Amino acid sequence: MAGFSIKENPKDIQIGLDIGGHSVKAVAISHAKNEPELIQFSIKPVGDNIIRAINEAYSDLGLTKTKVVSSISGPTVIVRYVDMPNMTADELDGAVRFEAEKVIPYNINEVELDAQKIETLDGNRMRVIMVAVKKDLIDSQIKILSEAGLEPLIIDIDSFALANAFMSAGIDSENICGLINIGFVKTNINIVKADKSYLSRDIDTGASHIVKLLSDSLSVPQKEALKIMEEKLSGFNNLTEDEKKIILNPLSDVLSRLIDEIRLSFDFYENRYANSVTKIFISGGMAMHETVISFLKQAMGRGIDKWNPLSKMQVSSDLVSRGIEVFSPQLAVAIGLGLRRTE
Repeated sequence: MAGFSIKENPKDIQIGLDIGGHSVKAVAISHAKNEPELIQFSIKPVGDNIIRAINEAYSDLGLTKTKVVSSISGPTVIVRYVDMPNMTADELDGAVRFEAEKVIPYNINEVELDAQKIETLDGNRMRVIMVAVKKDLIDSQIKILSEAGLEPLIIDIDSFALANAFMSAGIDSENICGLINIGFVKTNINIVKADKSYLSRDIDTGASHIVKLLSDSLSVPQKEALKIMEEKLSGFNNLTEDEKKIILNPLSDVLSRLIDEIRLSFDFYENRYANSVTKIFISGGMAMHETVISFLKQAMGRGIDKWNPLSKMQVSSDLVSRGIEVFSPQLAVAIGLGLRRTE
């Protein structure tokens, strides 16, 4: 996609950069008007050079500003929801390190800490989201961005950006919603109601695990297996029964393992809060395939809806004419990042 000249003041434009295992998603969102507007986007495959992919995605935006909002995820990102005595924000800043030592499974000197109040509870208590991220993960992200000539304004968490996009789109503010973002390397989960998050988790399962099984079963390189997976999922209804089995076996294996982990997350939430997740919304690259959604619906025995992070957002007419709706499930995290106001 070729870049174009941006007329808005660059300070009113936020760049969201989602660096995934398979592709880099970049969006430029203008905050110059009352409602945010998506004015440009790009999706570039990582291939064997992540810096080049970032450069190409950023170049497509047609901007000169180099400050971006990016995000991280993975097993060294620890999110805990804790109940504490009610206190001011300044007092919470002072108490977070002491409280984190009780619940964070790392040396407290090896992590960056942050905490934010979610809500006030009975008995002069409050619920707090506490986040601890290994410093080397943050340093690695900053290094990658620096090598690409970019500067991070904020390094967010994937699942929080996902929730931000969902809440901003106003998809559902009444029900307890489970958000499932299935990416290439991992899956992000967030359980939200209205404007609050009650569970955030990353699962190390994604499309790459399907590719690996497909590669092993067909004895082909993973690059070729990836192409086969994408072709078969995109044209699934036109396949013969034998051709369907080629993709269904690894798909079933991986998604069944993923569903087990999703159920554990939902059970944890439901046991802690004595409430049920009433609606499930799916996004990410795998949400572009109806075969995946159908399998999840059948296996979980409950409704699952694909949601559009652009549904309540102004979108440039140029992007509409280019069919951005097709790509919208992949852009959920990037949109959530681009909606963060930092300047």
